[in-house]
Amino acid sequence: DLIAERFDVAIRLGSLADSRYRAALISRFTILPVAAPQWLARHPVSSLESLAQAEWIIHERLPTPLRWTVTNNHGQHSRLEISKAGKISVDSARSLMAFALAGSGVALLPQWLVNTALEDGTLIHVLSDYHFPRQGIYAVYPDARHVSTKVRAFIDFLRSQWDCGEHAPSL
Repeated sequence: DLIAERFDVAIRLGSLADSRYRAALISRFTILPVAAPQWLARHPVSSLESLAQAEWIIHERLPTPLRWTVTNNHGQHSRLEISKAGKISVDSARSLMAFALAGSGVALLPQWLVNTALEDGTLIHVLSDYHFPRQGIYAVYPDARHVSTKVRAFIDFLRSQWDCGEHAPSL
């Protein structure tokens, strides 16, 4: 709770639900469905239908982790309704990645977090012809009539320094 803890600003990734706060978009990042090669060898995924039927490792903090609109390389949109909610549900991207690396199923993770695992082959980008909606990186602060000068300066600094590429921020 930003107000009770007397924080000026917090950084949040993904979508925001709490209306007691204001949010400033800093940047966006790409999320990818990934799985370990050993899992994919046992459960091949070759279509959106097979992806919908796959065993997913669920990220609890996503507002709709089982429903997505994905876009193919031709710009066509498709609805992906995940019908097989996983037995594993976590609340951090690092835990999600650990379960994916262990071969527990498909996980939806930030590209900057999985780049090394994709390069070394310990994770595979599943159905790379389809793209999930980019997610936001927000500076979140208490809802007040006026934004303080220090909060505004910090948000402006983040925006000016943020690398909009697909790797971790380097502030």
